[in-house]
Amino acid sequence: MNNGNGMERRVLLFSHETTLSGAPLALFHLACWLADQGTPPVAAAPEAGPISELLASRGIEVILDGSFLTDLKRTKLEALCSGFEIIVANTLASWPVIRAARSAGRCAIWYLHETLFAIELTQKISQIQPTLELADLLITPTRQTARLYEGVTRSRIEVVPYGIPEIEIKPRATSGDPWKFLCLGSYESRKGQDVLLDAISRLRADVRERTSFTFAGRVLESAFFEKLQARAAQLENVHLRPALDHGGSLQLIAQSDVLVCASRDETMPISIIEAMSLGQAVISADVGGIAEWLRDGMNGWLVPADDAEALAEAIANCAENRGRVKVFGEAARRTFARHFTLDHFGRRFAAGIEGAARRRASPPKPEKRSYGQWVTRYDTFGGSDRIELRRRLRASRRQPLISLLLPIYNPDLQLLAAAIDSVKSQVYRRWELCLADDASTDPAVRPFLEASATSDPRIRVTFRETNGHISAASNSALALAAGEWCALLDQDDLLTEDALGWVALEIAEHPNARVIYSDEDKIDLGGVRSNPFFKTDWNPELFLGQNYINHLGVYETALLRFVGAFREGYDGSQDYDVALRCCEKLRPEQVRHIPRILYHWRMAPGSLAEVPDAKPYAKEAARRALTDHLRRQGIAGRVEACPENKESHRVIYEVPNPAPLVTIIIPTRDRATLLHRCIESLREVTDYPSFEILVVDNSSREKETLDYLRGLEVEAKARVLRDDGPFNFSRLNNLAAAQARDEILAFLNNDIQVTERGWLTEMVSHAARPDVGAVGARLWYADGTLQHGGVVLGLGGIAGHAHYRVPRGHPGYFNRAILQQNCSAVTAACMVTRRTVFRDIGGFDERTFAVSYNDIDFCLRLSQRGLRMVWTPYANLIHDESASRGRERTAEAQAQFFREAVSLQKKWGAQLLSDPFYNPNFSLNLPGFEIAFPRRRIAI
Repeated sequence: MNNGNGMERRVLLFSHETTLSGAPLALFHLACWLADQGTPPVAAAPEAGPISELLASRGIEVILDGSFLTDLKRTKLEALCSGFEIIVANTLASWPVIRAARSAGRCAIWYLHETLFAIELTQKISQIQPTLELADLLITPTRQTARLYEGVTRSRIEVVPYGIPEIEIKPRATSGDPWKFLCLGSYESRKGQDVLLDAISRLRADVRERTSFTFAGRVLESAFFEKLQARAAQLENVHLRPALDHGGSLQLIAQSDVLVCASRDETMPISIIEAMSLGQAVISADVGGIAEWLRDGMNGWLVPADDAEALAEAIANCAENRGRVKVFGEAARRTFARHFTLDHFGRRFAAGIEGAARRRASPPKPEKRSYGQWVTRYDTFGGSDRIELRRRLRASRRQPLISLLLPIYNPDLQLLAAAIDSVKSQVYRRWELCLADDASTDPAVRPFLEASATSDPRIRVTFRETNGHISAASNSALALAAGEWCALLDQDDLLTEDALGWVALEIAEHPNARVIYSDEDKIDLGGVRSNPFFKTDWNPELFLGQNYINHLGVYETALLRFVGAFREGYDGSQDYDVALRCCEKLRPEQVRHIPRILYHWRMAPGSLAEVPDAKPYAKEAARRALTDHLRRQGIAGRVEACPENKESHRVIYEVPNPAPLVTIIIPTRDRATLLHRCIESLREVTDYPSFEILVVDNSSREKETLDYLRGLEVEAKARVLRDDGPFNFSRLNNLAAAQARDEILAFLNNDIQVTERGWLTEMVSHAARPDVGAVGARLWYADGTLQHGGVVLGLGGIAGHAHYRVPRGHPGYFNRAILQQNCSAVTAACMVTRRTVFRDIGGFDERTFAVSYNDIDFCLRLSQRGLRMVWTPYANLIHDESASRGRERTAEAQAQFFREAVSLQKKWGAQLLSDPFYNPNFSLNLPGFEIAFPRRRIAI
């Protein structure tokens, strides 16, 4: 490998482990190929193992130091990296190496193999996601793996399929012996050996007599392995073997007839490639990127993951059709020769390294991820867009007439002309523009409007004799309207060319819609767009804090007239008032959101777009409109200014009288100091009049904890339940909920600290509302950064906390961190719900989600029943996340997390990627609310 100046590049290959698993093996093969090309790399790892021994036997230098990944200052790592030009770090676990390489100013390449398991690591190790942005290049072995990372990083990604050297072992000749099946892989639930054993037990007796099954691998999950042993003991044709050296594994493959991969998660097992090299047939679960190379019925068998019945059918097919097995094996060998040779792998990997090094040596100008850049790339309406929108409109079932209501008073005629032109340029042609002049004193206005009306028969104008302000003028415009729908437009703002087209399609595709709104941005006098407002879908709680429906707001004309249109006396917030009166008549699905920028709010001197407090009367009118709304709905509450932003609003709901009793449920195990702080802060700070504390002790052993728990009972400070089973967060809470006597349940982690008196009153005031399922709090870390701002589905992989780590005082995206709102889920670290709701839904799912994602699953089930989740920023507590259980995770705990993550994905599927309270124009990268480059898929 040459740097272009006749000098060899020095390459460091770093692996977090040197076991015989797939990722270290891939790096070993790369090292050998580079050495064979005359450019031997240096390898480094925290500890010795079979791979480091193999490298040394090939004459490749290996540097070992146990502190490489544990030294927080990364002193040795940076010193190591500084001696090389290119650093290749293997697997996500090597993230400190990427940081050290960048600190040393070196080219950093990250070789990533993890698929679904990456989700856990990214969520549990907060440094990983931002570190992805530091890599000069990410290399993955399959396209499927690349797609996973494309969702969470902007770094360049290249796909380089694995490659291995030719295996110089002769496969066994087919004979009449029992058909030999082999399953290679570490004993862990991710590898699915339990599924294979289940499949074997389903085989007909005659098939079992003609087959034998060998398993081999290292034990990563002892409890899982013990279950496998017990199951295998019942099957005469099954043999479990320990891990072998690499040569032994290859011998096993050669001595077998069929390799079986039953994994629940893989990228592309190297054992499959080794079997292909030997011309052996393969049966595999359809996971990760395996389907990119193994085609069912062509060069192997592909079965659904976790499907023992389908796997048993494939095994029986092999046993009964040996000729087909031979054909598939030969086809697999051809697949290997085309895609997986060591030379093919080495050349592609080396090309990736060279390209990354050249780009780093001559970097392009840094790309600005600005809104302007996004507009240019993804939101500039061009010729092909126009053709496609027209095609869809022609095919649409409905072509509604849309009336645009435009009240006018002493406008800047140049800006008004631009507003009218933006209507006349609409791709959708079935519109009318209803202009109502509110007795303008500028003599130039009338002839301008008359000329505009003459220029297009769809423009209608009325002139009021007296000035009645914007509500009266809007009603005059409405009186002209003949359309089925009315859209609101201000005199100096602009519609995008496609705005009414998307509205018409939304009306056609959702015939029950009655109110429609879009995203918006601001535009200055020079036409420069800025400050995009990417909105949530219908979010009634947030709507009571701010009017996000306006711009572009579209209403069914009959509904607008039915509610009395625009009320005089609410000028400045007349659109908010009418939206409140319309939406309170509708079901949630009748309020539709188009997640596209369809409206440009003009930043003109003196406008609200330019100066938020330009019209101070507007916020007072808004609060009067909100107060009226509460009264009409029969809601006991009052309206105040949001304490963190006076332009926004807060609705304070009254707690029922008498205040419902609350049971506060706290699971715990040891860590008496944490529990003491939690309970004492509860008792000393909380001002709610009637609550009891119910502690669920899960096998505490420390004397200090046991003494404290006894003291709580003796002093009647709390009830204590005991459960000595393995840790199961869902079961512990379900057990306590079944023992609760009160109307309201409050679930609280033992690492929560209460700091504000009214937190429980605030949460109960929401939980007592019949349409609310669960209520979450605003949780802070002790350093003053936000831990929980509600849950966003899909964020960071599966789900993440909104506005994670923003500092106190930061309003978040368009005040989303300081306003109460609906969200898809809230964390059970501090969650309040009604006991009847918890009981009727079946509590937390303790079988499927024992430790992780139980709260998300619980909330999604509540949503299915039509109940809403509320996150309130007016209940503030401190949360030392995971302090009670610690951050160190065993292999078994990681495996459990993985199983539960997969279960959540299977159960809720695409819903995890389309949170209605987020926006598809946002990236799913942590920490969230960043513009997506490229934009994610929009439904219409």
